[in-house]
Amino acid sequence: MERYFQKVTDNVYGLLLWDESWKSYNNCYILIGENEITLIDSGKEEHFQYLESALKSISLDKKDISKFIATHGHKDHIGGIQSLAGIEGSFHRKDFELLPTNLRNKLSPNLPDRGSTVSNLECVLLGHHTKGSVALYHHDSGVLFCGDHLCFFGEPLPDGNVVDEGKLLRDKFKKFVSDWSRSEEMRKEHNFDLFIEGLKDIKKFNAEYLCTGHGVVLKGNISGFISDLLDFE
Repeated sequence: MERYFQKVTDNVYGLLLWDESWKSYNNCYILIGENEITLIDSGKEEHFQYLESALKSISLDKKDISKFIATHGHKDHIGGIQSLAGIEGSFHRKDFELLPTNLRNKLSPNLPDRGSTVSNLECVLLGHHTKGSVALYHHDSGVLFCGDHLCFFGEPLPDGNVVDEGKLLRDKFKKFVSDWSRSEEMRKEHNFDLFIEGLKDIKKFNAEYLCTGHGVVLKGNISGFISDLLDFE
């Protein structure tokens, strides 16, 4: 399986796996704190071996992971925790119905609608991609984990880079949002207004890196990119 594991910035690593069944990269992230290792999203259950291998490449083991946070309850973001034991797992209560029964005892519905949570992360409920989807901001590193509220599903990595300014992808996404904004039918069907409200919350964090659920990690002028998207409100 095609995969990339690279440092995003100090103490943050991203694992991108090419999922042939979906024709997309699926992402998960490792946040290394002073006394804890936090996994943000876990990939699919059947892909956990690649996460375990990535951990070993930076001299970590799956047993070193002490906390897990799901940006939302879809299987490509929570399935891998089936292979983790004895960790503190968190998700937002509004995604409870998405969790398979065998994982419900591994996760606590304790993420706030808005406020601080574990691992020095600030959480905000976005509620667009799923009812319980959240964004998580790590103040120390300037990294924003936004799940699938904004992502590059099915897109190749720019020049093979996991972390990139992604100019062409930004332009492509702007066009997507612009087209969406001009279709009254699509605005209603896919709740464009709630998507915009989520972008406003994301912009407040003034992030330096945007870690999405699928595809490249954007770096640089994230606030400007979000502002450009908000112009289509």
